[in-house]
Amino acid sequence: MKELWRLVFFGSGSLALPTLSALMSGPDQVTMVVTTPPAPAGRGRTLRPTMVAEQARLAGVPLLETVKMNSPEIQAVIAAQKPDLLVVSAFRGFLGPELLAMGQVAPVNIHPSLLPRHRGPAPVNWTMLEGDPKAGVSIISLTPEMDAGPVLAQVSKDLTPGQGAGELEAILAQEGAKLLLEVIEGLKNKTIEPKVQDPHLVTIGRRLVKADGRLVLNKPAWELANQINGLDPWPGAMVLFRNKPLKLFGAIPRAGEGTPGQILGLEDGRLILGTGDGVLVVPQCQPEGRNRMSGSDFFHGYRPKVLTSCPAD
Repeated sequence: MKELWRLVFFGSGSLALPTLSALMSGPDQVTMVVTTPPAPAGRGRTLRPTMVAEQARLAGVPLLETVKMNSPEIQAVIAAQKPDLLVVSAFRGFLGPELLAMGQVAPVNIHPSLLPRHRGPAPVNWTMLEGDPKAGVSIISLTPEMDAGPVLAQVSKDLTPGQGAGELEAILAQEGAKLLLEVIEGLKNKTIEPKVQDPHLVTIGRRLVKADGRLVLNKPAWELANQINGLDPWPGAMVLFRNKPLKLFGAIPRAGEGTPGQILGLEDGRLILGTGDGVLVVPQCQPEGRNRMSGSDFFHGYRPKVLTSCPAD
């Protein structure tokens, strides 16, 4: 009979849900879930638990909601589970030395980029903003330095033209969950060969801010498409239409000519927009105070002729 491991799972964001589901459906036992406490949400700013907490409660898994995971008291609670492995996915917090040393092997983390590229926050966004040819997921062993541990496994995915970062993140979360189960089996069987990250290839992203979404329409179409899709859904990439913000989504660059910002017409229900080099095919947009709408609905409803770049502060 194969050895069964006791797992403690750390996760906060919704992108951790596929991993938790995979672990709870797998052969090993999730003995505890650690997540952050309820936080204000919605218009009423009422306290809501994380989706990870809700999933753990539904499954009847012991739950620990804390931001003090490195305190001696919380570490003692986790150690009492006698975990063989700590698993981290989309977790808002860092594991200290005591937690890093807990278990048969070092804790593992699912990171949605092809490390050593795009360590730090918003790795999927930066994969797209930087125009990388492929996206991917890395399973790494955790070390004290952020995202710097040896890579245990990776999987890469081709980027789909017009795909937004939010959609890609969801796909990579599913891919990472499947890959994690293979990694755990490899760790048990001692068939995993960790690969040290090449320090010369490291890139580190920064946190996104709303100002990142300002589009300058005399840039090349491919660069604008990376910005539009890499910032979907947040903060969203925007131009000005009649001096009000207009967000663009799903952009695909292609050859063509047109004055930057000029609406060249419709094609299969999508706006054709002039840029500094080439044109953008834009299937969706969102005027201020409105929901997303098709390029066709915007074109026929607003009769646009030109869009303008967002000025810098």
